[in-house]
Amino acid sequence: MFRTGSFFITHFFDEFGGFACVLSVIVFIAYITFLSSVDRVLKRVDPENRRMDPGQVWLNIFPFFNCIWLIVTVERVGESLRNEFLARGQFRKSESYGKTSGLAAVCLWAFGVPFVIGESPCVLAVWILAVIYSIVYWLQISSYARRLRSEPPAFTPPADEGW
Repeated sequence: MFRTGSFFITHFFDEFGGFACVLSVIVFIAYITFLSSVDRVLKRVDPENRRMDPGQVWLNIFPFFNCIWLIVTVERVGESLRNEFLARGQFRKSESYGKTSGLAAVCLWAFGVPFVIGESPCVLAVWILAVIYSIVYWLQISSYARRLRSEPPAFTPPADEGW
């Protein structure tokens, strides 16, 4: 008998019931906290160095739209961080500013979807890697937010004298 991915998901919720609902709520809260971290790091970047406004991060809350917008977010946040550290004189050529781990996480999440639809046991392995890369990206973003807060710019712009 041919089963679809929706059968797999329905079976999961039937089998695990309340646990699946609690797990879904926990994952949603973690996702909101993650988006808050990305929003925070963008707020610490000087507006002239930003490639996106902090409020645009919250567009990732919309299902299906976030499949594409999350890639855009990872790219633009990485470029914004690179621009900010370059302007502060703290640029490091060896850093990817979160782009490598962020894009790896997004690709692994996307790569796991066909395994869910096909009900393959490989989905667990792929999504465990996706969770690991997501956590690494989140930690990197939090680290950059701390660096931006604690390290003053290498030079201070002249004060506006109101002329």
